Amino acid sequence: MPYFDIPKCKFFIRDEVVIHNKPHDFWIIIHGNVLDLTSFIISKLRNNTWNITMNYLLAFGGKDLSKYFHKNLLPKTEISINTGQPRVLFPPITESITGKSHKIWSIDSKYHIGKITIMERSIRIINTLTGKIHCIVVCEEDKIYDIMKKYKKYNSHCGSYIWRKNSKNCSISGRLNLNFTLTENGILPEKHDIKPPSIWLFYSDDLTEG
Repeated sequence: MPYFDIPKCKFFIRDEVVIHNKPHDFWIIIHGNVLDLTSFIISKLRNNTWNITMNYLLAFGGKDLSKYFHKNLLPKTEISINTGQPRVLFPPITESITGKSHKIWSIDSKYHIGKITIMERSIRIINTLTGKIHCIVVCEEDKIYDIMKKYKKYNSHCGSYIWRKNSKNCSISGRLNLNFTLTENGILPEKHDIKPPSIWLFYSDDLTEG
């Protein structure tokens, strides 16, 4: 594990990372850690310090580079057959300048934006006002409030609804605690042979309703 803390750690599914594969929007994964190297790449372009090995790095946008790094996020090395000396397995720029000091970018906390979830969860969100049903994939670590933010692309007014649980996959029925995860709210991980659990949205002008 890395030896620095990531404040307010965010979690991602792998499908959220893979789309960030362009120089102006560039993420990678190393041992479950999600890094946004966009600013690193742009700085190389702006400072005219780009070299041919950076093109190699670009081939890994949105991908997992774990095999090139130890679990402490330091790069692995091998003995060069040409020189007999150790060399870094992943050739592109292994250091970035932070102020006046050098730090390997893989352990530079400014590039770390979160972690890959330990489990992807499918959830059906049912709008009882419109009858629309959306199935979305979220992270096990997501709070209901995080799920609400992900669902906003389908309903920008979802904060005006009461979010409730009431299905056979829930150990307890009732209103959801927005500060709890699905599991903490009693919505347990689903089995592969059943439908995803459901969250029911009830529109109400009075959000104090229990």
